[in-house]
Amino acid sequence: MLAWAVMLWLAGLLTLVPYGTYYLLYEAPREHYALLITSILFWVFGYWGVAGPVIMLIKVRSVFRAIEVAGSHEQLEQALRSPDARDVAIDLIATESHLPRFLAARIYQLVIRRAFRRVF
Repeated sequence: MLAWAVMLWLAGLLTLVPYGTYYLLYEAPREHYALLITSILFWVFGYWGVAGPVIMLIKVRSVFRAIEVAGSHEQLEQALRSPDARDVAIDLIATESHLPRFLAARIYQLVIRRAFRRVF
């Protein structure tokens, strides 16, 4: 999912931004200035403000769906140890605690090690 978002952003960065800038500077009538300036600035600076939460929403949804489908402790443990669940938990720890991701990853590893040792 992240790879597709990066490819889409790069494609826009290599096509939409240069063509929009050229059109803005040389061909656009005055009525199009606001839309062109906004679209160019959004693509460069605002794309990840929209794409990031959407990607995280899809990851969270897939993790919750895997937890709902789990019928046994083994399936639940497998769902909670999946890479998507790990990314979601690390991002949640990092954003809620205002910590860097590498510290959140370390905290996640410590918590998961302690939790699965006692419960399962």
